Amino acid sequence: MLGQQQRGIRLREYPHTDQLQAAMTAGRADLAIGPEPTDWGGPIRELGIEEFAIVLSPDDPLADRPNDTLPLAALADRPWVHYSPGNGLADLLDHVCAQAGYHPRVAVRAEQTSAAPLLAAAGLGPALVPANILPPHFDAAVLRPDPPIRRTLTAYTRTRPDPLTTAFAELLAQHACVAPTHVRPD
Repeated sequence: MLGQQQRGIRLREYPHTDQLQAAMTAGRADLAIGPEPTDWGGPIRELGIEEFAIVLSPDDPLADRPNDTLPLAALADRPWVHYSPGNGLADLLDHVCAQAGYHPRVAVRAEQTSAAPLLAAAGLGPALVPANILPPHFDAAVLRPDPPIRRTLTAYTRTRPDPLTTAFAELLAQHACVAPTHVRPD
């Protein structure tokens, strides 16, 4: 319409939950999607449990596992497609590998989460990725870590969200595909 300011939706990826929460606190966003924030005064909606997957090149010797699971310890000698320092997924990968008894070596570091599975599929090393970013029929070996790696995803808004933001958060809570059907645990 003429004479009215039009607002569109702007999506932005923050590399770490702390940065996402800081942007919300500063009023630079109306809605955030990520792990549950700490010390948050506004509404929080649980979206579901996010599953992580290990991506390998299709010709990797570990690609054809009989039950599609892979212990992280089996990858201790491999250099990983890792994430840039400051990315929350770098912290997660370091943590789960430490639980498996090693510190992951780095083959390459990805700035964007969506780049990691592509680099792994190309054979640069294994990648640990949120399963919900993998499209159906992705040309790579997609295995489930054993034990599973999961986290709760939430949508959260400022303390007094406008009606449109509230409606969008509710829509997300009803329809978000956090654990896609093409990459599911048993």
